[in-house]
Amino acid sequence: MKELGLVGLVGVYYLIFSAIGYGLNNALLAIMSRRAGENNRDAIFLTLWHGLVVGTILALVTIVFTYFCIEHILIATGVDEAGAKMAAEFLKIRMWGLLFLYAYQMQNAYLVSLQRSKFLLFGALIASVSNVYLDYAMIFGHFGFPEMGFNGAAYASVISEILGMVTVFAVIYFSKISIKEGIKYHWEIQKKTISLVLRQAWPLMGQYAISTFAWWIFFILVNRNYNETEQGVSQVMRNLFGLSGIFTWAFGSSTNTIISNIIGQGKINEIRRTLFRIMAISGIGISFFIAVINIWPSVFLGFYGLGEDFLAEAIGPLRVVTIAMLILGVGVILLNAVIATGKTIVVFWIEFAGIFSYLLYVFLVIEIWKMDHLTAWMSEWVYWSVMAFLSIVYLWKGKWKKSLSID
Repeated sequence: MKELGLVGLVGVYYLIFSAIGYGLNNALLAIMSRRAGENNRDAIFLTLWHGLVVGTILALVTIVFTYFCIEHILIATGVDEAGAKMAAEFLKIRMWGLLFLYAYQMQNAYLVSLQRSKFLLFGALIASVSNVYLDYAMIFGHFGFPEMGFNGAAYASVISEILGMVTVFAVIYFSKISIKEGIKYHWEIQKKTISLVLRQAWPLMGQYAISTFAWWIFFILVNRNYNETEQGVSQVMRNLFGLSGIFTWAFGSSTNTIISNIIGQGKINEIRRTLFRIMAISGIGISFFIAVINIWPSVFLGFYGLGEDFLAEAIGPLRVVTIAMLILGVGVILLNAVIATGKTIVVFWIEFAGIFSYLLYVFLVIEIWKMDHLTAWMSEWVYWSVMAFLSIVYLWKGKWKKSLSID
């Protein structure tokens, strides 16, 4: 159970930097989708190219930071020296995956902006299947691989991200999508385009970094204040929330693309109706997932093989997290609609308000009032409710319509 808690801290640390890349990717997607709506084809690839340059530099800086700082950071948060050393060794391998993850995500954004999202399946399938196969092979030493244990999972993840990136590149190259779309490749570095990418991206990068860092603080507080069973339950809830996030954030990216394209075409009046349709479809899908999890919770929780006491402890937080999924589904779609308007600084302040509310709640509930971990997980209700409310107020207020250019 102790190892499960350590895995959680390591996993959320990686998520902080993958979330920064996700913020950069969302900005690129908004710009490329707008250019597609404007039928400015050459600017689509130019945006992708400059995003790849920025992403590569960002990943390398992150890797260097991790090599020199992570072990000291973990010890400072209360992790024992042996655990900190084990986690640091894992992350020094794992963080190399950012180079390939960023490129993989940006190529996906390129496909989505051109409304070729059906091709995303190939990269996702290869990355997912290879990750499962390599995890089994490299952690336990099967199929001719040496037994690497904890570090084997890091190698498996990096290799699967490489394979995902290469697969998407191959799809773009061999299907000749760029040629069919009349897009010409321009490899020069333009100060104006770099400036545009950074100007649009930094609020989103900061937003996602801060939000994921806040989640890291949550797990640090959990590790400090709850017993090992409760810590293990929280890591399982993190996995469950992440699983639902695959679905909800996919709808978020689609919202970004669709709304950006609609704005590029000048069809502002269609935005509200489109948002309601996306939320309805997303809500139906999430509700089905939630129903399955709540009707047969022991099936999902039983995968971890942690015994009856663990199952009994996990049922309450499971109910809380599944309700949070519904709020998440609405909040992500509305937030991505704000991103699509190009007002990323507004998104940053919406996120800031959500994070402030979240951290205040978890600090009071966990650190000061010493309440149970079920109540602690209600923090997700607070966070996503604030995000959804502020996003819908901004969208419905309508001032963003007065300035829609992305230049």
